[in-house]
Amino acid sequence: MDTPRSEKTHVDVCVDDKAFKYSEARSAAPSVYEKGIPLQEVDLPPDGGRGWLVIFGCVIFSAATVGWGYVWGVTEQYFKEQVFPDVSESVLSTLGSMSGMIMTMLSVIPGKLADRYGYKPFLAAGGILWTLSMLASVFATQLWHYFVIMGLIQGLANALVYPLIVALPAQWFLRYRGLATGIVVAGSSIGGAVSSLIFRQMLTSLGLKKSFAIYTAIDGSLLFAAWFMISERRKPTERKKIIWVDRSFFTDPVFWSLGGCFFFTVFGYLSPIFFLPTFAQEKLPNLSDLLTVLPVTMLNFSAATGRTLIGFLADRIGPVNALWAVIMLSGLTQLLVWTFVSSYAGIMAFAIMYGFVCGCFLSLSPAVAAQLWGSGRLAGLSGLMLLFNLPGNSAGAPIGGAILSASGGNWFAVSCYSGGLQILGATVLLYARFKREPKVLARY
Repeated sequence: MDTPRSEKTHVDVCVDDKAFKYSEARSAAPSVYEKGIPLQEVDLPPDGGRGWLVIFGCVIFSAATVGWGYVWGVTEQYFKEQVFPDVSESVLSTLGSMSGMIMTMLSVIPGKLADRYGYKPFLAAGGILWTLSMLASVFATQLWHYFVIMGLIQGLANALVYPLIVALPAQWFLRYRGLATGIVVAGSSIGGAVSSLIFRQMLTSLGLKKSFAIYTAIDGSLLFAAWFMISERRKPTERKKIIWVDRSFFTDPVFWSLGGCFFFTVFGYLSPIFFLPTFAQEKLPNLSDLLTVLPVTMLNFSAATGRTLIGFLADRIGPVNALWAVIMLSGLTQLLVWTFVSSYAGIMAFAIMYGFVCGCFLSLSPAVAAQLWGSGRLAGLSGLMLLFNLPGNSAGAPIGGAILSASGGNWFAVSCYSGGLQILGATVLLYARFKREPKVLARY
């Protein structure tokens, strides 16, 4: 039996001028037609104006916090060469994955609390915690120090920030919701791209401690300014009561189809991002430090472009269709391109191609959730969906490192593992797509 999108997602409306004007946006924002709310009283998002300043603030939060995770390839290489040469690749990959694991494990809690009590207090807490973690990194000397700081504390800071900044665009944008959300998530790629270049050069010339000290000042200043840019459109009286366990989701097979898609996709997502500097150095051992890290930089810049444009595309072909396409292309790029490149030009081409599609599922997930279940409790739902990313965030790259070590440095085995799992994720999504919309060419 089909499970309704949500208990508050749709009612039949009369075809008057206002309904006609927004009918084509219904699939992007089914919650506009919420049960019990007269159409003339619906406060429609402005699709611009003050909303763009909010988006800019969210981009800064995304770049400074979540974007730092995309610098890990640079940090891991430096740790391996200069700080912890005796530590295995799999252990360092685990360290790099830990903040993502903590974020996905805890995001549902601040997401639901923010839906009830407002976003800005939690964003302030996340920004302060993040700045303190960067400052604490200046004084870290042991590997376990970094596990606590860069894993636990930064993971908690990300959990306070990420589900909120990807949910905020839904309050300000309707027709361009996918584009606005894509821009916010693209901020993490921009932050990763810029930081990977700057941080590599800083590490070489200034060392680890001074580099972290400078980044503490940069992040603190940016997050302080971004907090004042962000505001909510919801009135306090519109904030919904917390439902910690919404059992309607767990009885919906579409929920498990989407969750399974994310589960398999994330396992294959991080291996190229984490290992690309190592891959480039192994294939071309005479590369300079700058050229070694440049593919990761280009990957992140390409990801910023892809995450923005895919939101624009999703507003036209439907977010679920777009999600399936980018995950399938991401897996195929690993299998058919990464497997066979060995020149520097080939490595750069793979980085740009993979970057363009690899992280688009992160920017599309809020729009897909709103498509399937409405946007009334989107921050909490976004946090709940992130739980499916937990195993892949925590174990995906370490398994890739273990495969690389066990196979004697066989990169083909790594690309088959990560690319194959992403293709499996795209396949699992097909159930949700055709359960909700059986027509193959329909916009959904």
